[in-house]
Amino acid sequence: MAKLTRSPLDSAEPVSPAPPPARPLRSIAVAVDGSVPARRALNVAIDLARLSSATLAVVGVVPAPRVYSDSGGAVMQVLAENRREFERILAQAGETARAAGVTHVTSDAREGAIAEELLAFLEERRPDLLVMGARGLSTTGRLLLGSVSDGVVHHARCSVLIVRPPAELPPVAPPNLDRTTTRRKH
Repeated sequence: MAKLTRSPLDSAEPVSPAPPPARPLRSIAVAVDGSVPARRALNVAIDLARLSSATLAVVGVVPAPRVYSDSGGAVMQVLAENRREFERILAQAGETARAAGVTHVTSDAREGAIAEELLAFLEERRPDLLVMGARGLSTTGRLLLGSVSDGVVHHARCSVLIVRPPAELPPVAPPNLDRTTTRRKH
């Protein structure tokens, strides 16, 4: 006769304590730059803010060019144009969030090294979550240039959600609907 054994699940003793309940999101930040990955991140951040009734802070960083000489003020003119473009992007992102039902939206335009400015923003504002898009640099590009999202993920004190593009499905061959070519004669 076979001997019955008890499963560890049958034990009256708890295997491990229950995890503490998740802290609700009260404040969400999203990094935008006008790119497709940033628009995806904005959409995710809007959904999360709406579902959790959290505030949404939209932040954009105008990359500061590395210039050693500015004869004629051309660099300052380009920088001013970039700043105006980022302010337009931030305003549009805020309007999109408000139209989607997020009630408390702020924006913050910064200038400088992107990862460093985002980290400074996170230290100042202390959101519960930062949402940002993935750029999808190649392995070589990441090794040579680094990645803003890599730098932020490794140094941020809050949780960071990287929104990746949807995976592309391989093409599917259409079915062979021509039955005359598949018939065999007996």
